[in-house]
Amino acid sequence: MHLSGIKDISKFAMHYIIEEIDEETSMEDLQKMMIVALIYRLLVCFYEIICIWGAGGATPGKFLLGLRVVTCDTSILIAPNRVLVIPSSNVSITTSTIRALIKNFSIASFFPAFITLLFFQHNRTAYDIVAGTIVVRRNGVR
Repeated sequence: MHLSGIKDISKFAMHYIIEEIDEETSMEDLQKMMIVALIYRLLVCFYEIICIWGAGGATPGKFLLGLRVVTCDTSILIAPNRVLVIPSSNVSITTSTIRALIKNFSIASFFPAFITLLFFQHNRTAYDIVAGTIVVRRNGVR
């Protein structure tokens, strides 16, 4: 925030986020807002990459819900609400990066990518299919 020239975050928030942006908003102010939004989105991507790759396949929220992200080339329905996932291994840093970037930048462009889980098999989202991942229940969690 300081590097972008925004000294007082509360003033920035009140003026540009809560109030509407109008014709008097300068191009420089809009560029600052875009830079801040991009930095925020990159930090969120970095957080997700580290959690999914390095912390056992789960962000803290997924962990508390008993979920984790694993690789998935093929998924076969074996019973209601039970899927055989092949190969079902830990996610690599490359796969985690692809998943996080697609997920977060689709959200940033106002496309709710998570809605695609309603249309794909086994409730996978578009970014899960592209990255070759699936969200599953952790072992031992019922």
